[in-house]
Amino acid sequence: MDWEQNLINEYFENNGFFVRRAGKFRSNKRKKSGDELLATAILKPSLTENSSSLGFRLYTSDLNKIRFALVCTLSWGNPEFSYGMLTNDALLMKFFKKQVKENLIEECFNPSAELPEYGIGSFLRLLIVPALPKDEKKMSEVFTLFNSINVEGILTFRSILENLLRSSDPSIYSGKPIFKIFKILKAYELAKDPQLEMFEE
Repeated sequence: MDWEQNLINEYFENNGFFVRRAGKFRSNKRKKSGDELLATAILKPSLTENSSSLGFRLYTSDLNKIRFALVCTLSWGNPEFSYGMLTNDALLMKFFKKQVKENLIEECFNPSAELPEYGIGSFLRLLIVPALPKDEKKMSEVFTLFNSINVEGILTFRSILENLLRSSDPSIYSGKPIFKIFKILKAYELAKDPQLEMFEE
């Protein structure tokens, strides 16, 4: 079970999107398992087009401006990512630069001919990352780096978890396993709703 991909799927579905797998990509240089990049297609049928007013750093509140996108995920499961990178901007930058050099992110946004997403026309190219640098200058460097390979927006895994946690009410039953886990954690007060920040929903 790919727990991270399941969380991402639930996040987009919970925010009004149809979701489907749109490919798995691995560099010929990589030998370890779990280092693939996954591409996900998301479609919000209630919208007719993508908004032209989206910023590069995206939050859940921006999802109501997105109709169709391909989403590439830099996963926690990547053996080159470590927990220590969450608090070390230099290591995080090194990780991102290596991912860009591998060219896999660009491949994620070029679906092969056997996939329904092939040749469909205009779509946003979104990237989910485990974290972003805390330093504003380094964050700007990251945005420039990803923009250079035609990424059009970035979401963080933290934003996804925060939104799912807010959406899980212990008093309301839901048959989805992931929401059950969040609800149990909140019912036992092992997890609380994240603090609302000015840039969040």
